[in-house]
Amino acid sequence: MSSDAYKFDIVNGQVTAAYELDDGVWELEPLDDDGGESYAVAANGDVLRTEIEPYGTEITRYADTDGDGVYFRIAESLSPSGNFNRSNKAFKFDVANGQVTAAYELDDGQWELKSLDDDGGESYVVEANGDVVRTEIEPFGTEITRYADTDGDGVYFRISEQWVISPGSGGVAPKFSGELRYSPTDDDDFIAVRAGEDCRGGRGADDFVIREAAHLRIADFKSLDDDVLVFDTGLGLTSREHLASFVSGIRQDDSNFIVDFGSNVSITLIGVASDQISWDDVSVLS
Repeated sequence: MSSDAYKFDIVNGQVTAAYELDDGVWELEPLDDDGGESYAVAANGDVLRTEIEPYGTEITRYADTDGDGVYFRIAESLSPSGNFNRSNKAFKFDVANGQVTAAYELDDGQWELKSLDDDGGESYVVEANGDVVRTEIEPFGTEITRYADTDGDGVYFRISEQWVISPGSGGVAPKFSGELRYSPTDDDDFIAVRAGEDCRGGRGADDFVIREAAHLRIADFKSLDDDVLVFDTGLGLTSREHLASFVSGIRQDDSNFIVDFGSNVSITLIGVASDQISWDDVSVLS
């Protein structure tokens, strides 16, 4: 459940005004700031917000569970459009006596067995809430990945990762050691950008942290919301100018803005036009 609080004015079953609590003050929210947003009141009193985005239709459900007039965001779903292929990586785990005994990743519709410890530096822990936490020792420090089965169907998805940098680690290392999310909130988030993942931001000012050289797709990037592309690859990048020297092409494909770094690496910003992005929206950490 989101910790962000909301209120709604409802007349004859219609939402006539929406408010969000900001620093103790109820701030009026625009009901339709771009023509693609609508609200509906469900039979049980929940409020449903539907927003049309370039990458698809996003539906958010708000509930007032204790009847005090204050709502909290309890669920969010996305129906992708044709130009955004949702492809979250899925995992399963065999758990016995609170220990992970086998791990699987869905690959082309088949569950493929993964090695639990391929190099002696990998371990899994099952937490009290059922989340699985994978810890792997890397040259720069420790990589911690959290997996959750939110609907209880036995299929897990990555919900966060954190790279803890060891002091004095050799070579070039990533700089950011905070937690990266795989799903957005209405707050300012640090979003993990990974190949094969449904990468999108929320309503706050989001940092999209890029750590691998692959074909990456990012939805809901908005320069006007102060979103930023953060390159923290650990590959020795020193500046935006240094990064720009590797760009082999910049192009517009329908409503998508694409930057190519050779034939095997690219970044696609879904629904972004060329005049909606600049180098001022890029930060280089490593």
